[in-house]
Formats: sequence, structure tokens, C-alpha cells
Amino acid sequence: MTNEPPSDRPQRPYILVTNDDGIEAIGLWHLAEALLPFADVMISAPAFNQSGTGTALNLHSDLQTERAHSRLEGVDAFQANGTPADAVGIGLRQHAKPRRVHMIVAGVNPGANMGRDAIHSGTVGAAMQGHHRSMPSVAVSLASTDEKHLPDAAAVGARIAATLWASGQSQFLNVNVPDLPLAELTEMQVTRMAQASTERIVEEKDEHGMIRRRIESRDDPRVREGTDAWAVRNGIISVTPIHTDLTAHHEMNKALALFGEGFSLPAAD
Repeated sequence: MTNEPPSDRPQRPYILVTNDDGIEAIGLWHLAEALLPFADVMISAPAFNQSGTGTALNLHSDLQTERAHSRLEGVDAFQANGTPADAVGIGLRQHAKPRRVHMIVAGVNPGANMGRDAIHSGTVGAAMQGHHRSMPSVAVSLASTDEKHLPDAAAVGARIAATLWASGQSQFLNVNVPDLPLAELTEMQVTRMAQASTERIVEEKDEHGMIRRRIESRDDPRVREGTDAWAVRNGIISVTPIHTDLTAHHEMNKALALFGEGFSLPAAD
């Protein structure tokens, strides 16, 4: 299924670029710049860091959006005081018109979003908003918090986005790039999500009793070959097609045996 009939698809798509690290994050601008050779680009991102918010929406306070300073000629930039998902929604409904956005690309996130950790990722959550609207969508992360190779990861992400657009498909891809220069990123693998975590949350209490959290990388022994975490660990670019169907299909028969025909709730007194 494509986003629109092939005959109506423009040669240059209009891409909404976003992230979860905020409008000032350098990875966002590297990614937007890398996309410009094949696409028109608009940026709609959170005003401040929203890492770890997943697909959350702001429902309990007013949202504000405003034009932001753009570092790239011809690229309109906007910021919103909400989550990454909020920024995408506002960008589509308020800032893109009268144009139509054809693709969502999120990143580049400094830090991998692999395995079970991807569920919490605001980068993945932002790109998921495009997937919900049947748009081709890509989340791009660098497997390091060091910003040195963000431009290299951006170049990889842009190449993958361009290939996806040219295919006419509307896949949702989670891309994780090893912390290597572009010249050494010679191998790519389509992977499955590792059923393991490559990060851990460390909690520390300060002198006032406040709990502070920080994320540390960890080497989970459950990582298996063919997964995103295994690929990145071995210097291979990981491309994982994901979707939002959380149904445990392999557990359906067990659930039916417990709660299917013949199951009844106790009568109310």
C-alpha cells in the first residue's frame, strides 16, 4: 500500500523532520540538511528535550507553537512546547498547509533506540505518527551519545529515506547506525527487534530526597544474531521494519482456552 497513487507521487517529497531532543539539537539539523538533495523539508520539533516520552501526547496543559530560527535556507522551522508526537501533529495540522506532507523522518538521536528500549523512544514515537497516517516513516539513531558521527548517521538515514520513498512503499523503519565514520559503514542488515535491553536506568537520590535518573548502556547477554542490537554491536547498520500491532498472536490459542467459549464471569450479587 502506498501513500498515494504512483502517478500522483511527486518526484520531490515534502518531508516533516522532527526529533525528541529539541529544536536546538544538532542531529536534527544534520538530518534535515542530508534530506535536502532529494526532498523539500519542514522542521517541527519540541522546544526542549523530550527524550523517553515515547508516543505520549500532552493533554493536560495548553500547547504553544511558534516559528524557530532556521539554520538552513529554504527550510521552515517550528517549535512546540509539547512532546515529539505533539510536534508532529501540530506540524501536519498547522504549519504544513496548504502543502501535503509525504513522509516523516525523525532523528538523528544521539543514542541507540534498539530492542525493548525503542518502546520508550521519543524518536520512534515521533516517526510513528506518520505510520499512523499511512505515511512512509523513518526513525534514525546513532549508537553513541558522542556527536562526532551524527553527520554520518544523518547521511545513512537520508539514503534509506530516499530509497523508501522511491519504492512507493509506506513502511515504518527504525534505523540504528553504529558509531563509525561513513567510510566504515559498509554493511547493512534488515533485522528484528532484540528481546533485550541495551540500556538501564540508574536512580540516584540527592540530599533533598529527589530522585534523579540517568541512562547507562549495558551489554545484555540475551542479544541474538539477526537482531538490531547484534547488528550494531558488530558495526552493521540495522534497519528494522516495525508496526503498532502489539497483539501476541502466538498466545491467542492459550488466551482462547482460558477466556473463550464457555468462560463466564460470576453473577453479580
